[in-house]
Amino acid sequence: MLKNVVATVAENKRIANGIYRLVLKSPDTDIKHFVPGQFANIEIPNRDALLLKRPISINKVNEDAQTVTLIYQVMGEGTQALPEVEVGAQMKAIMPVGSGFFMHKNNEDVFLVGGGVGIAPLLSVARKWPDKRYHAYLGYRGVDFVYCLDEFESVCDGAYVTSDDGTIGDEGFITDTLKQRLDEWHPDMVMACGPLPMLRALKKVLAPLNIPAQVSMEQRMCCGFGACAVCACGIRHEGELIYQKTCVEGPVFDLYEVEL
Repeated sequence: MLKNVVATVAENKRIANGIYRLVLKSPDTDIKHFVPGQFANIEIPNRDALLLKRPISINKVNEDAQTVTLIYQVMGEGTQALPEVEVGAQMKAIMPVGSGFFMHKNNEDVFLVGGGVGIAPLLSVARKWPDKRYHAYLGYRGVDFVYCLDEFESVCDGAYVTSDDGTIGDEGFITDTLKQRLDEWHPDMVMACGPLPMLRALKKVLAPLNIPAQVSMEQRMCCGFGACAVCACGIRHEGELIYQKTCVEGPVFDLYEVEL
């Protein structure tokens, strides 16, 4: 049952070019049952003109500290207002929301593939299921946009990085680096989040090899709880195209079923 909670801003800090870390302390949030890939739908404080809540990826949770860490990129009107929110401010939110990643018992080797702000929710996968072997494939715009890399390196057996301008890691797309790696080793599962072009490229790389994969979709949302259907995306199941609401039936879907 989704419910509004009131959280206190414990941190709101710029961590890369246009990218911020927002830490919310919220004793009323059901952190215990959080599933990686779920998100928070937050209300921008003191901005009455911004009627709709904003969906933000959950980067990690801390049950003992009762905190939820979000990573957001300044883009539209809502996120442009977020950096102005001060520590100690009260923020209304619905969290955690949606259906997250699913880890099978027989998954031992897992590849995490992320691009841009889509890197954020993948960190919680390795923290939720620490008994797996992880390799991270992270694509950034450039060195000024890098965030969470040290944390991925601490929980993964390997972290491979590319950038659009070549200022960190290999120059180019992370899916090209992944394709080269797959010539040597096939994981049991791939979990990914990022822009649509990256997900399309990922599907082309993985499909011929029949490697299981889950993707978290970055759809535009309005209500965040399934009433408006603005975030619906096409899912092809048993040959039939159906539409599911990303906010409640996603944001995580099977890579081979979702229409990209």
